Amino acid sequence: MESQNGPSREQLRAHRQVFWDAWHKAQADLPLNALEVRIARVISMHPEYHHYFEDMEDFLERDFQVDDGMNPYLHLSLHLALEEQAATKHPPELAKALDHMVSIKKMDRHDAMHKLLEVLAETVYYAQRAGREPDVEAYARRMKELAQL
Repeated sequence: MESQNGPSREQLRAHRQVFWDAWHKAQADLPLNALEVRIARVISMHPEYHHYFEDMEDFLERDFQVDDGMNPYLHLSLHLALEEQAATKHPPELAKALDHMVSIKKMDRHDAMHKLLEVLAETVYYAQRAGREPDVEAYARRMKELAQL
């Protein structure tokens, strides 16, 4: 049964399984599809989360508490979404903000992505709380602001 506030336990397990499989295939030097390559790259950028990939059942079933900080699976998922947005330049404001932070402000790319991730996480959070789709125009506006700072 799917709740209004998010995916069902089965959907969550299935999504997390994709991350688990990509990481373990990458570690074993097995062939990866394009999505798995991106997932493994995002996980490799976050050594602080690698220990979660030691116990599959714990990773697939764990309920991360808000007071533990950002849910690592959510963080990696948002990171992956941003990487996709940056690669496709959609929205274009995100690509411009990332370029501005890295080339003009001389930020480390990963640090810049985390700044952008805060905006994406907030956008998703407010959409979920309101029970509607994310406000894409407000998201693009926030990205545009970051490109001008």
